[in-house]
Amino acid sequence: MASITDQLEGLLKTPLKALESLLPQAAKVRDILSFKYDDKPMDEKLYGYHSYWLKLLHDYYFRVEHIGHFDDVSQVAKREKIILISNHANTLEAPLMCYQFHRNALGVVHPMVFKEAFRLPIVREIFRSGQSIPISVNAGKDALKKNHIMVFPEGMDFIKHYVKKDFVVKFHKGFLHMAREHLIETKRDHIHIIPVGHDGIDYTIKFWVLNQPLLVEKLIKPILHYPFFVLPKAPIVFPTHAIFNWGRPRKVTLGELKTEKSLGKLADEFRAEIKRLKGRARSVQKIEKSSSHHQG
Repeated sequence: MASITDQLEGLLKTPLKALESLLPQAAKVRDILSFKYDDKPMDEKLYGYHSYWLKLLHDYYFRVEHIGHFDDVSQVAKREKIILISNHANTLEAPLMCYQFHRNALGVVHPMVFKEAFRLPIVREIFRSGQSIPISVNAGKDALKKNHIMVFPEGMDFIKHYVKKDFVVKFHKGFLHMAREHLIETKRDHIHIIPVGHDGIDYTIKFWVLNQPLLVEKLIKPILHYPFFVLPKAPIVFPTHAIFNWGRPRKVTLGELKTEKSLGKLADEFRAEIKRLKGRARSVQKIEKSSSHHQG
């Protein structure tokens, strides 16, 4: 546990480093504010620079606590490239998990993102500098040759949990197709998939969800190419405490990935495991809040 002095020193130094890493050259401002499509990841050096502002988010804003089997995950990630999967909140879970890998020297993680996100001003640059790539089976397979990848199997359906609290939608099978294609191409006999369940991030920014069909078809899709639009409620941000519950690495073989039926069965198993991990994270939240309340 860092001393109060060390924490204060971190609070003073980290914002300056974060600002240095985020300031763009004046000539790039117009591109950053445009709606042009650009999904090419920036130089991997920028991935390291992200650690300065991610430290602020991780340590002081979300006050992230990691529980579960991260030591087991670390051992596997040091030996081979892996697929991380997680429940989806508001995209902030991706950089926080990437930061956990970065600070433990476990290599680069490519979060896989809905391709239309690479049209959004500013957001696009954050994704590109964070080594995010547009999601597809081929992109995932190719990225695994060099680095780890992160996939949110709920896909864009994750927005439903803002309408129905804590609802985890049916998982898409894309991450398993990526695993299968990777094993076929590399002739490896297995790949490890890491389930992560987290709780707390979606408390920090509350949203109104605009997904009325006529509004989507006539306004949102023509402009933003998204199947919904969200507006933050006021006040916009709430500091919070987030818990990431790391599941045991699951060794998946090519034999388990042969048919669509077997893929569907595996996807359902991973969904059940992430729901369990998320539920455990929620329980820890409640226990810690209750303990803090009684101590106060």
